[in-house]
Amino acid sequence: MLVTIQQTKSNIENLFEVSSNGQLLFQAKAPWMKISLPFNAEDLRELTFSNPAGEIVYTTRYKFIDNLVEESIPFKYLLTKGQRFGQFEIIGRNGSEGAFYVMQNGLFDSKFCIECSGKVYLGYSLDKGRNNYVSIYDGVKQIAQITKPLTVTDNLDVYFFHIKDEYASIIPVLSFFTVYYDYRKYNHSGELTKNTVQISNSYTYGKNNDKYNPNWIAKEFGQQAADELEQKLRKIRAQGSAQAKKIVKLVGLAYLVLILLAIVLFVVLKSTLG
Repeated sequence: MLVTIQQTKSNIENLFEVSSNGQLLFQAKAPWMKISLPFNAEDLRELTFSNPAGEIVYTTRYKFIDNLVEESIPFKYLLTKGQRFGQFEIIGRNGSEGAFYVMQNGLFDSKFCIECSGKVYLGYSLDKGRNNYVSIYDGVKQIAQITKPLTVTDNLDVYFFHIKDEYASIIPVLSFFTVYYDYRKYNHSGELTKNTVQISNSYTYGKNNDKYNPNWIAKEFGQQAADELEQKLRKIRAQGSAQAKKIVKLVGLAYLVLILLAIVLFVVLKSTLG
């Protein structure tokens, strides 16, 4: 199953839509205003996740004390072999339903953790060229992959989320995790943008790089699904390149106008002053 998490607004507020086969499944919102407070207290602001009618399904609760204690010792994981960062509790209609956090087990060994329904799913993030990938595991079995193109227009991120049908029941939690992931890793809070594009190539190296299987989507969903994803990624890159060229032309035109104005002003001043 393919689920798309599309950021629809990045100015004044961060809004997301979660859809599949053209049908809106959920909506989400993340904090936008950029503020800096002691002990990361700005993270006390909630991420929200709602159904199409706007009814809240999940919110987050920043585990302030737990984070303060856990993160107070730099490189604690070198001694304890495990240190949690960015712990957010998942609050549902019946109270606490799990948590999101990053587990650091070594200098080059980190993973995202998704606690829900009494289980812990692990997400391994990898930059490889023009895309970022998060491979989601249930134990030793891969159950999902999140693909994010690193070409972004106007800070509007998009994620393509493939998940095995037998895990459809956790689509809401994993979709909400994707919003948390965006907030933690690709947050552009406080930035006002218009007609901008970011085109990146990036590579990350770590102990868990082998968790990414480039053939997983083709194996689980067929070659057509893999080809369709590649077409979507190419389209985004093409649109980003076209936007970048347009911006370069506009900037060049603006400089040309300024140069012409400077020449005209110089000629006028010279003739006036004799």
